[in-house]
Amino acid sequence: MAVEFSEYRGKRKRSFRKRRFPLLRILLLVSLVSGAAALGLFQKVAEAISSRVNKPAAVVMTWETLCDSSGGVYAELKKGLHECVWNIGDTAVKLPTPMLRYVASMRNTGASRIRWVSKSENFTEGLLVKLEGDSMSHRYMQVVKNDSVRYWIDEENGCLFPGLCPRRPLGWAAVPISVNFDFEGQDSLLTKDVFCGESESPVYPVLSGVVLDVGKDSFGYFVEIDHGDNVMTRTSGLGFWSTPLSVGDSVYADVPVGRLMPQDSAMFFLTVRRNGLFVRWNDFYGYTHPVDSASIAIFKKRNGF
Repeated sequence: MAVEFSEYRGKRKRSFRKRRFPLLRILLLVSLVSGAAALGLFQKVAEAISSRVNKPAAVVMTWETLCDSSGGVYAELKKGLHECVWNIGDTAVKLPTPMLRYVASMRNTGASRIRWVSKSENFTEGLLVKLEGDSMSHRYMQVVKNDSVRYWIDEENGCLFPGLCPRRPLGWAAVPISVNFDFEGQDSLLTKDVFCGESESPVYPVLSGVVLDVGKDSFGYFVEIDHGDNVMTRTSGLGFWSTPLSVGDSVYADVPVGRLMPQDSAMFFLTVRRNGLFVRWNDFYGYTHPVDSASIAIFKKRNGF
């Protein structure tokens, strides 16, 4: 049997290196500690820890205290609602929400008081703002639609507030023009809406404004009006004027500009342009009246308004 032998090299001796004393590191550490102490960093850290440990409990602001702190007079209402009343013009009053500040900033209203009504769990999410004066009262309501979107609505006219509030130019609604409407042979309707009504019915401007142009075309008499806020309209197909109009005249939404043709079933045409683009009347009116009258009535009954 073969036997293998390996060379014996003996046990290696462990070498020991002489460790140096870390004088530089100690001096650097001492200088850093001295600098931190000179700047008061240790005291600041101790104060921060102490303040966190001894932090006072947060003060819970109730509906009443929120009202009082803004200079208002608090009252508890029915159905879990609360009210805060401020005197407009009182220097001590600090109205807490943008809506309140906007309504209070409106001039020439004759109002001397402003009321804010909301639910107990949310002071800033108002349901009702009411302006009051010696001979006036005006209300704005925040109505929630089925899609949970909230709208501030002017109770008097049902319009989105703040914003434009057009009226219907005729008692009857516009003839609907659907997306799939066949415009062949009726190209003029590409930029017009059609309204039908009884003979000689009055036609109103959709908004107050200034006359840009007036005359007669193939449809009948027409008037173009600048309503401001980049909204312009052209009403054509009128049978005759209510009063003579000239360029530069002011017209008002509650005063008719003309009347329909003297026939059993007459019509006229309306073009609405906003920011230079044609807008269908139903879309324009729907945007400014986002909540229907039935929904407003339900909201008022539910909240006791």
